[in-house]
Amino acid sequence: MAVKPFMQSWLVSKHEFPKEGTPPEKLTFFARYAILAPSPYNTQPWMFDIKGDTISVYADRRHALPVTDPDDRGLIIAVSTALYNLKLAIRCFGYEEETTYLPDRNTESLIAQVKLGDYIGESLASDIDRKRFDEITAFEYSHGKLVDKPVSEEDLEALKEAVISEDAWLYVCDETDKNNILNLTIEADQIQFSNKNFRREYAIWTDKRRANSGDGHVAHAKPFSEAMNTFTPTLLRRFAGEDGQVADAVAMKKDVPLLVIIGAVKGGAQERVMTGQALMKLCLTAASRGLCVTPLNQICEVPELRLRLHDEINQQGRAHLLLRIGYGGKPHLCPRRNLSSMLSIDGKPFDEEKMVSKDPDASKQRIFSRITSFFLAKRS
Repeated sequence: MAVKPFMQSWLVSKHEFPKEGTPPEKLTFFARYAILAPSPYNTQPWMFDIKGDTISVYADRRHALPVTDPDDRGLIIAVSTALYNLKLAIRCFGYEEETTYLPDRNTESLIAQVKLGDYIGESLASDIDRKRFDEITAFEYSHGKLVDKPVSEEDLEALKEAVISEDAWLYVCDETDKNNILNLTIEADQIQFSNKNFRREYAIWTDKRRANSGDGHVAHAKPFSEAMNTFTPTLLRRFAGEDGQVADAVAMKKDVPLLVIIGAVKGGAQERVMTGQALMKLCLTAASRGLCVTPLNQICEVPELRLRLHDEINQQGRAHLLLRIGYGGKPHLCPRRNLSSMLSIDGKPFDEEKMVSKDPDASKQRIFSRITSFFLAKRS
């Protein structure tokens, strides 16, 4: 069974790491984990450039969402989830890294530069980080039905620690909060789907022709005219209810075991970067504990409702993300564009054929990874 188009990126294996390779070869390998980060509508709004021992991480605004995310807050957060994966991969292979955030204020798209440091050894990463790293190649947001079971206190504390350690805050909604905030979410859906430009943007990123570009959500595709005349929330914007259909107002209240909000004390660009890293760390921590994560970020995409959310939770700073978390569910891996479309080396487009490591062990493992494509095809 052949691998579906644009699913090859999920085949990356730690056994392929070019131990004897050059810094650019190693950084190229680490970038393969970075691009597996999730993003709104699977836009994958990132670019990378490698020069020597440093990789620069850029926001690629060609993949922006000007209607849903007009100030690029969500875009910067998404790029920063990829940044977190990159840094985690470097550490888990035993290398130090030195990260500079927003190094050039005159280059707004440059989010961070990560310098590859010395090899310290596998002990550099903690056991918890290794568990998180192992989840990178299996994590995706889930919009499926969850088990009717509360999240344990132990798991909740682990999620809190993951977010706080990245200089963000996590607000855990109680039942009163949950009811009020989900009412706001339902209101946000109504506002967004009544907007013709919002429906057009949604249609663009779920167009079936995205199957040829390796991004978007083809599984949710509808004919353009149908998408433009859909005024009710879709599965991609919510999650599945009891009958497998889009959760209605009743299911919205019933099928959210845990509702959390990630935010930052300030609303600046660096705080958005830290929020993105906190999001990815929370997601991987959740996955390592058998939890699924669903974005329910409609409120933060409607300015007037985001202000009402601040009044509701009375937290200092800015709320950036709302997430549904619970056990069960089954994430479905989304396509990823080929690394060659996102990476340059010394300013020149990355050519995979030209950059083949001379490390014999890596070459053997590359063959092994191709064999595993059968199993990936079954999973996807």
